[in-house]
Amino acid sequence: MMLLGLVLHSACNYQHTPADAAWGFRDSQTHELFSFMVSFIHVWRMPIFMFIAGFFSALLVERRGTESFLSNRVSRLAIPFVIFLPLTLPLTTSGFYFANVFRFARSVKAGFENYSIDMMGDLFPPITIHLWFLYYLFLYCLISFMLLQLGRQLLPESIRNLPTKIIGTIMTIPGGSILLCIPLAYALNKSAGLLITGLAFIPETTSFFSYGFIYLCGWAFWSQRSLLEKLRSWPKTIFALVMTLVLYPIWMDFFLQWVGLPPGQITAALCNLLGVETLQRSTILWLGASVSALMVWNAIWGGLGLFLLTTNRRIPFIRYFVDGSYWVYLIHLPLTIWIPGLLCNVELGVFSKFSITLFTTTAIGFISYDLFVRSTFIGQILNGRRWPR
Repeated sequence: MMLLGLVLHSACNYQHTPADAAWGFRDSQTHELFSFMVSFIHVWRMPIFMFIAGFFSALLVERRGTESFLSNRVSRLAIPFVIFLPLTLPLTTSGFYFANVFRFARSVKAGFENYSIDMMGDLFPPITIHLWFLYYLFLYCLISFMLLQLGRQLLPESIRNLPTKIIGTIMTIPGGSILLCIPLAYALNKSAGLLITGLAFIPETTSFFSYGFIYLCGWAFWSQRSLLEKLRSWPKTIFALVMTLVLYPIWMDFFLQWVGLPPGQITAALCNLLGVETLQRSTILWLGASVSALMVWNAIWGGLGLFLLTTNRRIPFIRYFVDGSYWVYLIHLPLTIWIPGLLCNVELGVFSKFSITLFTTTAIGFISYDLFVRSTFIGQILNGRRWPR
C-alpha cells in the first residue's frame, strides 16, 4: 500500500485534467489512463491500509498492553511525522512552484530566480501533505488508548467490548459487508462517495469519520481473525477484486454528476428503468456514496485475500521491501514533483516521463534506505530494529 503511493503521485502529474488544489502541476503531455489510475487507486488504497492498521493495533494491545501500544505508536507514527513534515513540506511546495514556472518559462534559472524572499512563507503552509495518514492514524491510536483506559476504569468488560463485538459479529454473517456499508455511505453521501483527503491539522470531518470507522472495523476483525482462512481463497478473492473493478465505472457515473458533468449512460439506463426523466441530486449523492462504500469493502476483502494467497511464507526479498517502503514513502513526495518538473519540457512521451519519474523515485528511495536507514537509528525508529549489514 505504501509503494502504491509512489505510483499514484507520479501519475498525478500526467492526468488528463487541469491542475487543481489537490495536485498543483500538470505536464503538457497527459493521458486519460493516468486520470483513471489516480482515481481508482485512491478509492481503495488507504481504506485497505487503515483496516490493516486497525487489525494490528488490536494485536499490539492484546500482546503488549495499552502502555506499550501507545509508546510503539509514538515511536513509529508521531516521531516520524514531527521529523519529516518540516523536511518534506518546503521541498514539496517549492517543487510545485518550480515545476510550473519551468514549464512555461522553459528555463531552470527562471524556475529559481523568480522565487523571492517574500514568498518563503509559502514554503510552510499549515498542511500535512502526504503525511496526513500518519497524523490521522496516530489520532486514532491516541483515541483508542484513551477509550481503553477510561473503559477499564468506568465500564465492565462486556460493555466496553460491545462495539467491536457487534462489528465482528456482522463480519461473520452472510451479507455483513452490506451492513458495514451503511455508516460509510452515510458519511460519504455529501461527496457522492469520494473520500476527500484531509490535509489540514484540524481533521476533515467526513474523511476522519470514514477512515476511523474502517480502522475500528480492522480492530474488530482481530477478534474474528479465524476468518482470515476463509479469505485465503482464489475464487472469493477474484470475485471481490472483479466487483471492485465493475463497481468503479458505476460509481464514477454518479460522482461525475456531483462535480457538474451531465448524466452518463448508467444514470440514463436507471432513469429509463424507473420511468423518470432525471434523478434528484440527493438520490445521485446517496447512490454514489452507497456504490463507493460497497467498492471499498470489496477492495478490502479482495486485497486481504490476495495478500494472504501470495505471501503465505517468509520471503527475505519481500521483507526487505516491506521494511524499506515506509522510508521510501516518507521521502518520495518532493521527488514525484521535482523530477516531472525537470522533465516537463523534454519531448519523451507521457509514458516515458511517468516511468522515469516512478523508477528514479523508487531507486533513490531504496538506495538511500539501504545506505542510510536500514542499519542505523533511523531504521530502529521506523521499523523497530537495525538490520546488520
